[in-house]
Amino acid sequence: MAASMKLLIVHGSQKHSIDVCVPDDEENRVVMVEHLALAAWKATGVPVQNQRLIYKGKSLKDPEKTLEEMGLKDGAKVMMIGKKHNPEEEAELKSLEEVDKAQEAVEKKLTGMSDELEGMEKGFLEEPLMTESLPKLEKRIGLSTEELMKMLERLDSTIIQESHIDAKKKRKSVVQRIQVLLDRCDSLLTRTRHVKTKSTL
Repeated sequence: MAASMKLLIVHGSQKHSIDVCVPDDEENRVVMVEHLALAAWKATGVPVQNQRLIYKGKSLKDPEKTLEEMGLKDGAKVMMIGKKHNPEEEAELKSLEEVDKAQEAVEKKLTGMSDELEGMEKGFLEEPLMTESLPKLEKRIGLSTEELMKMLERLDSTIIQESHIDAKKKRKSVVQRIQVLLDRCDSLLTRTRHVKTKSTL
């Protein structure tokens, strides 16, 4: 029984050479239809639930069947029918992409603020200028925190259908990135207040 198989996926006018492998954490070392579906997803972007895989006129429906049982061998050609996403999921992904771009813009601002603060920590700015700049910096960090919190609220209120796996993964990924940025805001605020305290001594 094979633990991997090289196949050709034909999806519309496109052809994809794929390696179908059994994940390392699986005890069963035999490639199955479910492994083929996952490999096809990675190659084409068509989610598993939207796929119809056909080999020699037969649909590969049962995820628990081995590829050898279905008659497949190295170099076999598998036809695939299916769209990447339905219109509802496309709309969800578009909305999530907007939030993702917004958090990337905040990330750039935070990097700039961090560089600015580092200069103050190293004493590159004269005392009067630093006294003037620190409250402004503190305010900008606070505004960035507010922006990020609003993004989280938007993501929280975005309704994603249970079957839309890609949209759910995307939202989880964006939420995690925003949470990392919120931690950066907290860290920047702590550093700013520390510099502020030192400058008033």
